[in-house]
Amino acid sequence: MDMGAGMGIYFMFNDPDKITKGGMSNMAKAMNMPPHWLHYVTVDEIAATMERVKSKGGKVLNGPMDVPGGDQIAQCQDPQGGFFAVYAAGKNKK
Repeated sequence: MDMGAGMGIYFMFNDPDKITKGGMSNMAKAMNMPPHWLHYVTVDEIAATMERVKSKGGKVLNGPMDVPGGDQIAQCQDPQGGFFAVYAAGKNKK
């Protein structure tokens, strides 16, 4: 899927039932970063999760961001410096 505006292509690898993996192969180089993985955690409500991240000493680095299909994501950092992201399906964008 073309993410537009110089963001590159987002690749999705799936099985017949659900999307199981995805990634952007050229973003690390464009951001002057080494290749890496960013793990996504499915949550019920993205806004409530972002508030909980902040209340526990973490940071919301980007988001919430709408993605194709009506879903939302946010990238975060835990108090120890680890990076992770959260994902909420479109029906849960509260």
